[in-house]
Amino acid sequence: MSEVSLQLLRPVHGGYCLAHRDGQTYMVRFGLPGEQVKAVPVAKKGKVIFAEVSEVLEASEQRQTPVWALGGPGGSGGADLCHVKVPFQRIWKAEVLADCLRRLGGEEVYAQALAVSGGELSCLGVSSGHAGGEDGLGYRLRADFEVSAAGRLAMTKFRGEELIEIDSFPLADSVISESSLFSDPVRWSQVFTPGGRIRAWASADGLRVWNGRALFDESARELAEKNVRLTVPGFGDYLVAPSGFWQAHRQAARILGQQVMAAATSDYELDNGTLSAPGVGQGHAGSDAAGGSAEASEHSEADASSDRPLTPGNRRWKEVLELYSGAGLFSRPLASILDRGGRLTTLEGSKPAVKMARKNLSGVPGRLQIRAGRVDARALADYGGKRKASPLVVMDPPRSGAGQKVMAALTRLEPEKIIYVACDPAALARDLKVAVSHGYQIASLQAYDLFPHTHHLESVCLMVKTKG
Repeated sequence: MSEVSLQLLRPVHGGYCLAHRDGQTYMVRFGLPGEQVKAVPVAKKGKVIFAEVSEVLEASEQRQTPVWALGGPGGSGGADLCHVKVPFQRIWKAEVLADCLRRLGGEEVYAQALAVSGGELSCLGVSSGHAGGEDGLGYRLRADFEVSAAGRLAMTKFRGEELIEIDSFPLADSVISESSLFSDPVRWSQVFTPGGRIRAWASADGLRVWNGRALFDESARELAEKNVRLTVPGFGDYLVAPSGFWQAHRQAARILGQQVMAAATSDYELDNGTLSAPGVGQGHAGSDAAGGSAEASEHSEADASSDRPLTPGNRRWKEVLELYSGAGLFSRPLASILDRGGRLTTLEGSKPAVKMARKNLSGVPGRLQIRAGRVDARALADYGGKRKASPLVVMDPPRSGAGQKVMAALTRLEPEKIIYVACDPAALARDLKVAVSHGYQIASLQAYDLFPHTHHLESVCLMVKTKG
C-alpha cells in the first residue's frame, strides 16, 4: 500500500484520528484533528486501513515537537500522543470517552453520563510532581523494557517484533530515567539477559530492577527482598510482587483511592428518577464536540485531588464485595468503612496478587475474606447465596473489562452501589450498557489523565440501583 494524502477528522479510541478517502476508512496515528497529512499504511484489518503520518502538510496549532522522539512515528509506540500539547491531550481523551459511551454504550448510557457531568465529559489532569513543570513527563513508577542482543535496554517496535534500543525514557520517574540503567548500562551487563525482559520500579526504597529472577538496586546489587514497597500518601505502604500490577502514574493510587472512597461513602437520593452528583468537574466533550482549545482545558491542569467529582460522606456498609482486587490498594480503606460485624470479600484471579493483598491487609480489623479465584458468574452466584445485605461492589477489571456475563450476574446480586474503575473507555462503555439495561443508573463519572503522552486514561464511575 502506497502513501496517501488524508484530511484527518476526530480522534478515536486507540490513539488514532479517523479519515476517509475513496470510500475507504483510515485510522491514522501521530496526527491531529483537522490536519492535512501524508500517511503510510502499515496494516489492514477488515475494511479499515491503519496508517502512520509520514508528512504534515497543514499542521494543527495543537501540535508540538514530540517530547520523546523514539515514541513517535516508526518508533516503539510507547508515547503515541507525544506530538500533542498536553492540554489538548485531555480534550482528545474526553472526546474519545464520549465517542465510546455513545457508540458502544448506547444513547441511554451516553445521556446519563452527560447528565451527571454538567453536559460535558472531562478528563482531568493530575500533577506528576515532575521538576520540569506540568509537561506530562516523569510520572511512571514502573517501566518494562526488553533486552537487545547487545544487552541494552530496548522496546518493541509498534506492530512488530523488531527491538529498538533506547537511551532515555522521559515518561518514567527520575528514579528510573536518571538511574544507572541509562547512565551506566555496562554496570548491568551481568543482570541483563539478551532476549529477556526487565521491569524497573521507582519504589519507596529507591530503584528496584526485576529481571525475572531477583531484585537489584541502583548499584546492580542483588537484594534479599522479594517484593517492592510503594508508599501511597494517605493510604500508607503497600507491598507489590515485582512482576505484578500496580498503577503506573505516581499519583494514580492516591487519586483513584480517594475517588473510590468518596463514591463509597457519599449519599445519593433519587429525585423523580434522576440522579445528580455534587461537585462534578467541568468537562470538554459534549454531544457535538469535535475540537477544543488549550484555553478551554486550563482548569484540567490542576491536581485532581483539588477537583474531586464526589464529596466523601459517612456511609458505612455491612457487605462490601471487591472484584479484581489486586494487591489490595482499595481493600485496606474499604475495610475501614465496614459497619459493626460487616464483611469485606475480595476476589482476584492472580495468586501472587492475593498473596500480596494478604500481607497488605495483615492486622486490619474486621471480617475479611481474601479469595483467589476467577471473577465469573459462578463465583458471583456463590457469593450471592451467602451475603447478609445488599452490598457495595467495587471493581477494577483488566483492560478487556468485566464482560456481559459478569456484569449481568453482578446485577442479579442487586448491589446498592457499583463503583467501576476503568482503564479502557470502550470496555467501560460496553459494561455500563449491561448495567443500565438491568436497572442501574450512572450517578457519577470522571476520567483522569493518568497516562500523559499516550492514548490511555482511567475513569471512575459510580452506578446506583434505581427504585421501582
